[in-house]
Amino acid sequence: MLNKRIVVLGAGVSGLTTATLLLQQEKAIKVHIVAKHFPGDLSGEYTSPWAGAHWRSHAAKDDIREQEFDRVTYNYFWKIANTPYSGVMIIDEFEYWEKLPQDFSDPWFKTLCHEYRHLRKEELPVGVEFGITYKSISINPSTYLNYLLNTFTSLGGTTQRTNLSHLNECIESDTDIVVNCSGIHARTLGGVEDSDVFPARGQTVIAQLPQSYMNWAFFKRDVDYETAAAIIHRCLATRPDLLPKDQPHLIIKMHGVGLRPCRKGGVRIESEWTTSEKFGKKILICHNYGHGGSGYESSYGTAQSALKIMKEILQS
Repeated sequence: MLNKRIVVLGAGVSGLTTATLLLQQEKAIKVHIVAKHFPGDLSGEYTSPWAGAHWRSHAAKDDIREQEFDRVTYNYFWKIANTPYSGVMIIDEFEYWEKLPQDFSDPWFKTLCHEYRHLRKEELPVGVEFGITYKSISINPSTYLNYLLNTFTSLGGTTQRTNLSHLNECIESDTDIVVNCSGIHARTLGGVEDSDVFPARGQTVIAQLPQSYMNWAFFKRDVDYETAAAIIHRCLATRPDLLPKDQPHLIIKMHGVGLRPCRKGGVRIESEWTTSEKFGKKILICHNYGHGGSGYESSYGTAQSALKIMKEILQS
């Protein structure tokens, strides 16, 4: 991709990861991010800041493609965990079942995640019949997004804040490649208009916890204060130690709501050629969107896959 000028559309976790990876892996290229929202914005239509943002793969046992995205991303996050200002840290993940499902089988990532095991009976909270634990990854969304943006600009990347209605609007006379990481907006963006994209509402509750529990997250994909109360109630039912004894209620710092960019058929990672009538040249369009609620946990793997497909087409 020598001397190519690449425009990345979107500055969520997918766009920032892809743009940064391009500059890290390719030499003598220019990468420019075009987006309506950037890290620091808290708009409801900017999904990434509102994510629960921890690694827990939901790939089916027969979905080898999604498993590979998640596996690559898990190993990447494990490598950078605790890097200053990254917002990425290793945590003990716990999953509980009130009743052991009759059809339970260990998830595909049993052999990937460090220290995976079934919980012993004495480790289970009251009212819980079965559970598993393993080492996972938790990400502070705002910190990590800024980490990606700072890394990107330190490598020479440039940005532009603008609101596009059509994919062609980000193409200039020197543009060679456009990477479409438009997320939920891929449904309405001219030149894409993917009817398979649909939103799923997600809600997070960010609470002030005792100092020894600085990274506990509550998350669920519904939206209202009754749901928030239910999230907190269920979490405290299994982890009452998260509420200080001298405190009647959790101190809620924020309720976050975002639209997860889901897509029928899963994430779209593919490339296609188009012709810019304005500039009379062929432009390679690479799509990387439709991650649903798995944006962070698959972000590095999907970005890597997008780059691979991009290079294969350029070399063919």
